[in-house]
Amino acid sequence: MCGICGLFNLQLQPLAHGERIDAMAQTLFLRGPDSGGKFQLPHIALAIRRLSIIDLETGNQPLSNESGDVTLVFNGEIYNYRELCQGLLDRGHHFKTHSDGEAIIHLYEEKGPDCLRDLNGMFAIALWDHRAKRLLLARDRAGEKPLYYWRGGQTLVFGSEIKALLEYTGISRAIDPTALTHYFFYGHFPSPSSVYAEIKKLPSAHYMVVENGNIHIDAYWRPQVYLRSPNQPLVTSHEERDLVEELAVRLRQAAESRLVSDVPLGVFLSGGVDSSAIVAIMSELSPGNVNSFSVNFPEKTFNEEPYSTLVAKRFRTQHHVLTADKPSMYQALATLADHLDEPMADPAVIPTYMISRFAREHIKVALSGEGSDELFGGYPTYMGARLADYYLKLPEVVRRHVFGRLKDYLPVSSTAVPKGLFLRRFLSNAEKTPAERHHIWFGMFNPTELDQLFSPDWAGPKPPSSQIYSPLARVLEGARFDETVSEMLYLDFRLYLEDNLLVKVDRASMACSLELRTPFLDHRLIEFAEGLPSQLKVRGFKLKYILKKAVERWLPNEIVYRQKRGFSVPIASWMRNELRPLVDETLGEEKLRREGMFNVPFVRRLLNEHWSGKVDNRKALWTLFSFQLWHDRWAK
Repeated sequence: MCGICGLFNLQLQPLAHGERIDAMAQTLFLRGPDSGGKFQLPHIALAIRRLSIIDLETGNQPLSNESGDVTLVFNGEIYNYRELCQGLLDRGHHFKTHSDGEAIIHLYEEKGPDCLRDLNGMFAIALWDHRAKRLLLARDRAGEKPLYYWRGGQTLVFGSEIKALLEYTGISRAIDPTALTHYFFYGHFPSPSSVYAEIKKLPSAHYMVVENGNIHIDAYWRPQVYLRSPNQPLVTSHEERDLVEELAVRLRQAAESRLVSDVPLGVFLSGGVDSSAIVAIMSELSPGNVNSFSVNFPEKTFNEEPYSTLVAKRFRTQHHVLTADKPSMYQALATLADHLDEPMADPAVIPTYMISRFAREHIKVALSGEGSDELFGGYPTYMGARLADYYLKLPEVVRRHVFGRLKDYLPVSSTAVPKGLFLRRFLSNAEKTPAERHHIWFGMFNPTELDQLFSPDWAGPKPPSSQIYSPLARVLEGARFDETVSEMLYLDFRLYLEDNLLVKVDRASMACSLELRTPFLDHRLIEFAEGLPSQLKVRGFKLKYILKKAVERWLPNEIVYRQKRGFSVPIASWMRNELRPLVDETLGEEKLRREGMFNVPFVRRLLNEHWSGKVDNRKALWTLFSFQLWHDRWAK
């Protein structure tokens, strides 16, 4: 695992400010504290900070082929590199190292950019082909490893994190108003946008070819949307058994492939079905040698430690437990402001950072369960989608005159009647398109609140619905679905997973120089999951139905069928108590008026409602608080 960055002049002229490559690389030190390297010609510079995991002795980068015509820096791991290397050796290639990166170079010699389709792994790649005068940039299929870029005139600047790009001379820190609107709605920045107007993200499963003065971006892999005919019967019980067996085999293969390492590794164990299944597989492959790591929260409703301890004892792991008390979480929050160069609305970044820092004292590589919910249907909103389908089958007169009137008696926002609040949100949005209502239920500020959030005097967005929902239109373009849950799963994989969850785990783990691997994001497992009918994922109101059936062979029922909890923190209570002074200072009235971005009376109303305890504004306030923490640190 590493951090990469680079500069390139599209006309192959000498770089302006080429000396900035060293400062850019230094910002990525925590991503790769073990070594650094650089390749530089007058028109191109590539640099890397390396966290050595495979081939500790000879695997330093940049790497080149025998003739020196192809040079590579890359961040990530290629899990099938041994099979690739063997095939390349059989075809006459010669290797100087035992690293996974050298397999990419020789594969590129044979196939050019098409080599990306053969890679099973997580990666961000920068490859220079001197003979073709071609620069190739690429990201892995799911988007586990980041890659940002900026173009100014004939100069292209790129890197694993935005902070590396900001070291280059002349890149504006102006905020993108549309992207900011998306952040306050979705809680993240949908690709290809970033918080900065001039800096973009290369989307997952895409490559960029820079050649002959031109930049071409395209996808080398696309998640397939498999459709079942409405008249086609559901799978039979015999077919279901076969699919359950195949899923278990594929999950085991994905986890096993991610155990390749020349350094100690372990697993994050929450006690949920996803991480527990990974522990079971690891323990089967290496009994008694698995390091597991969990977080113990003082608040009972957030604490999953009893479940993780049960799993650890069952599989006899070397179990390590971190107690996340309030002072330590407060300290982690303060530290994270320096590491997050984009606003992060997901409060789970705090415990993710804490467990990464804790685990790094023992290991260099950890496995985790990200991706399972998006592939196999793990979120309660999928049950809401099913309910909406049933609701919309009711006669319009019933929906309008019965449920429409009922809605008027339900709370707008309250901590006292959470089920009533949920029902009001459901009824208020059930007749919107499936994608729109899903993200209103799931999102941070709803469209009405967004209209009130920004100051009228700020030259930023007064967002129409078309602007808010444009990322949905981009993702859904050309896609068709047999039913609503399939569409929600696809959206969450392409948006929430890529631009929120994977950003969170990448930044939190790499800030601690820890590599995090995700077996559920093996592209072969992804493709298998996509081919399953949604009724095998959300069976009635049972979430992750087929996955739970597949892991029953490994795990006790009290783990497989326990109620799902998110890996989060008690932010509602925090903001009313321990964090209140910091929140009040960060979102201070005079400060916000001076900056002129937000509607101060509206923000103060949200705060006062929340502090009173009568209204739970945690999602909106945390999103705003997180943005302002970032703004105070980075928007200079």
